[in-house]
Parts: sequence; structure tokens; C-alpha cells
Amino acid sequence: MVSALRELVERKADEFEPGLLGLTTAEAAVREWAAIERVACAAKLRAAARAEETGIDSEGIVADSSGIPTHAARRQTRAARKAKGKTRERFDNGSLSVTQAEAIADAVDANPAAEESLLHLAANGSTTDLLKECERVRLHALNADGSLAERQRQARYLRSWRDSLGMTRISGAFEPLVGSKIIAELERRADRIFRAQSRAKGPIDPAEQRMADALADVIDNGSVVAHGKKRGPRTVVRLIVTKDAAERGYTEPGEKCETAEGTLIPMAAVDDALQNPDTKVQEVVVDGVDVQTIRTMGKYIPQRIRDALEAVGVCCSVPGCGRTKNLQIDHNQERRDGGPTTLANLGWLCPGHHRLKTRRLYDLWRDERGNWHWEPTNRARAPDEAAG
Repeated sequence: MVSALRELVERKADEFEPGLLGLTTAEAAVREWAAIERVACAAKLRAAARAEETGIDSEGIVADSSGIPTHAARRQTRAARKAKGKTRERFDNGSLSVTQAEAIADAVDANPAAEESLLHLAANGSTTDLLKECERVRLHALNADGSLAERQRQARYLRSWRDSLGMTRISGAFEPLVGSKIIAELERRADRIFRAQSRAKGPIDPAEQRMADALADVIDNGSVVAHGKKRGPRTVVRLIVTKDAAERGYTEPGEKCETAEGTLIPMAAVDDALQNPDTKVQEVVVDGVDVQTIRTMGKYIPQRIRDALEAVGVCCSVPGCGRTKNLQIDHNQERRDGGPTTLANLGWLCPGHHRLKTRRLYDLWRDERGNWHWEPTNRARAPDEAAG
């Protein structure tokens, strides 16, 4: 029966003609094939679990049959074993990928009450949002006794070794605030490298190579002269504080400051950052009336609005996208249509979705509950109808 099903899928895949698809039908086809892939993966792992019961190495057979490394097969089988209840049901029917099921299972293991909300987010939000929320749930559960900060400190490390090419490889783990400062500084320098390469109109290095060059730049040019004294680069740390986080993080003894990403930061670390003369700290309160009332009809976006946009989350607004890098600020109601430059009318879009919206092939709108919707316009549907 299974072999007959495989032959049917193979035949349909061979008959599939992507060249006949238009804009919206191509997107729908990708989603359908991805759903088939998820269902097949879940069925494969159920078969692997049965094989393990008969004494066969399930990880080995999954790796060999799927053409993936053993560590990837181990991750898949682990996710299938750990998923229980409704999470397992959603995984088996193809509603969840291995990555989603694994993240939810780990979070539910720490806090069983969170399963329903996480499954709702998986069905209605992006995978990026889901993974962040799963991490937040786990960290809050781990911090139930207030020991998370010390556990993070004890887990810090930095290792280096030489690989087969003679390259120096580095692996490390840092406390949240320290790690944020490191990444912020490297990204700042990597962005400067990107802009220099763009101006030169030559080849642009991949992002990972620019980050490596940024680290080398810190070592080579980390010290600068300021008022006759050498000092390291001034790092900007933005502490994102919503009204709710401020109330919990600053008024209750022993509480932790919570960033927009859900990372718990010890208040002692926040105090150190505020007192460090070499660290510039910028605090953004999203719920502040001053940010909400800033309004301009021009192209320029005031810095306080930019700060607030970053505070509410740097992620493409299109449901299911989840991209967080190289995003562009977008006017929900286009400026050419009279849209104002206000916090309520601004959001983030990745370059691909921004182009589709600018060309009026898709509409992006938000309902009364604050949920984003991404729908093709009549202009986008026309080629599909012609193709059909």
C-alpha cells in the first residue's frame, strides 16, 4: 500500500508543470507540496518507531533512507518521541513540522499549560514567532525559582580549535546581555562593510563572511583615541521595555527585566549596563503617548518611531514569513495614497514581500484584532486565471 502511494506521488510530481502557474497558484502549490512533505515525514517517523521496537536502529535507518546526517535523523526521531497529546496529533496530520513539534514539545515539557496557546500560534503565526514564544515559555519555567541568571552564568564558555583547512574555529555561549552587546557591535561593523562593498559596486560577501570580518576588525581596530586616551568602541544596548514588562521588571523585588525577545536579564546586569561609561543604553517604552502621537506626512521617520518599531519586534509583517534580517520599513497605507508616517501605519517587510506590495500585487492589512492579512489583488489574480 505504501509503495503504491509513493508511486502515485511520484507520478503526480512528474506531471506537475510549474511553468503553468501564476503568482498566487505557485505560492499555493509550494504550500501543498510542503504539507505533503510534513505528512510523509510524520508517517516515516511512526514507521521508524515501530522498527525500533523490533530491534532496528531507528536513527540509522532514518538517516540512510532520508539521505540526511545522523544528527539530523536523531533530531527528527527525538521530536517524534517527545511530542505528546495534541502536539503529536498535529504533527501526525502534517500541521506541524519537525522543528515546530520539537520546540512545542520542549516548551510543554517545561509548562504543560502552554500547549494550547502554542498550537494556536503555530497555526496562525510565523515559525519565527513560534520559536521565540517557545523559548520564552521555557525560560520562564526555568526561572520559576529565580535561578536562571546563575545557571546562565555557569553555562558561559568560549572554545577554539583548528580545522582540517587550518582555519581557526570558535564556539561559545554568553549571558544574554553580554551576547547582545557582542552581536550588536559585530552587526554594526558588518553593516559598515556591506555599505562599503555596495558603494564599490563590486561583489558583496555573504553575511556570515562579513560578520567574520567584523570580528577581525574589532581585534585590529578596537581601540580608538578619545580625548587623548585609548578606549574601546562604544556599544549601544537597547533595552526594550513595554508597559507590562516595566511594571513587572522594575517594581517587584527579585524580578528580571524582560526584553522584547523574551530573554530574561538579571536586574544586576541592567544596573551594570546603566553604570558602565563605555556603554550607551537606550530605553524605549512602547506604550508611551509621546511615541503614539508623533506624526509626519514626510518620508523621514523620526528616531523615536524607529525605536518603537524595533521595540514591537523586527519581523516581516506577512503571516508565515518570519524573516528578521535585512527588513525594510513599510507604510501600511502607502504615502502616495496619503498614508501618514505614524507608528500605527508602519511595519516591517522583507524585500521580496515589499516589492510585491509596492507593485500592488498583494494587499497587507490588519483586522480589528491586530492580525495581519496578506492577500493577492485582482492584478495578481489575472495571470493565474489566464494560465488556468
